[in-house]
Amino acid sequence: MIRCCPSQILLTLISCLLLLTAFGCSSPQEQDQISIDRINIMQALSSTAGGECYDKADAPRPIGFPKDAGSHDGFRTEWWYYTGNLKNDQGRHFGYQLTFFRQALSCEPVKGASKWRTRQLYFTHLAVTDTRSGTFYSDLRMNRQSLGIAGSQQNPYTVWIDDWRVRQVNDRLVLTARGDGILLELVLTQEKPVILQGNQGLSRKGRKPFNASFYYSLPRLKTSGTLQVGPDIHKVDGNTWFDHEWSTSALDADVAGWDWFSAHLDDGRDFMVCQIRKPDGTPNNYGFGSLCFPDGTYEILNKDDFTIQTKGYWTSPATGRRYPGAWEITLPGHGIKMAVTPVIPNQEHIHMFPYWEGAARFSGKEINGFGYVELTGY
Repeated sequence: MIRCCPSQILLTLISCLLLLTAFGCSSPQEQDQISIDRINIMQALSSTAGGECYDKADAPRPIGFPKDAGSHDGFRTEWWYYTGNLKNDQGRHFGYQLTFFRQALSCEPVKGASKWRTRQLYFTHLAVTDTRSGTFYSDLRMNRQSLGIAGSQQNPYTVWIDDWRVRQVNDRLVLTARGDGILLELVLTQEKPVILQGNQGLSRKGRKPFNASFYYSLPRLKTSGTLQVGPDIHKVDGNTWFDHEWSTSALDADVAGWDWFSAHLDDGRDFMVCQIRKPDGTPNNYGFGSLCFPDGTYEILNKDDFTIQTKGYWTSPATGRRYPGAWEITLPGHGIKMAVTPVIPNQEHIHMFPYWEGAARFSGKEINGFGYVELTGY
């Protein structure tokens, strides 16, 4: 979910995307006329340069699902984030992530009649964690929004890159994606109403007026279907958390990254908490979260409603980055105190820019659960 994008992570991301898809704004015959010198990465990342014509998340407005399921192309950045925990009929555990990102290249109208031209590009992360084997599968696709290769539509809700897609079929969502050694074919059914994060869906990330996003969640989606890992095909069931967020402005320059957690508890409650870190590792004043009760009612959390304490670390053999590897999360006002442990240590994405995102166990004295953790900026 990359839920909030600090500039150093966006720098790597947009560098790769623009290098790939600057060519996607032209026809194949025009591609050899475009040089890397024409790609000004810093201007693309600036929250103000060239962005005056983008829409801004500056005040609450009516949002929800499914009416806001599609893309909001007037904003610079958008993502649809599915993470879930599944088990087969023998109780074997798997985690999965399917995330679609949209990035606008410009807010100016597209000039010319070429079908290759576009202002939007998409990329997707697909991952599966096989807990028993200790294996993490991760794959990436990216493409431009032209010729039907990638895109999003509102009715019926669909977001896709090539044959990786989420589509609404009646009152359900159908996820399909085949990656390197993995295949997902899942059906998701909404069990609880939408959560409008922050202030009626306006989620503030920093002190400046436009350091905010529009953000809603479907906290518990009953999930069933087929998961293929290598040659083995599993019938699976479980729960999924869905986030949809869109914005224009990046975070403040003094943001290093964030730690995001979601959990489905076995008492029927679900929660999400996120702390945004400063360069010295301490959280800033804009931590956020939500707690959803079994009946679907929910409470919005601010930074004073929860604590996240790191209890251990893990160092990536691939990148050398040192990530937190165990935590204690408390929501004192709700009697929640849980140890959080990844189901396997190595769930690091190393495509484009490294970050850690994976399935985790949530263990307490009387309640337990499974969820997902996302760590960026390490």
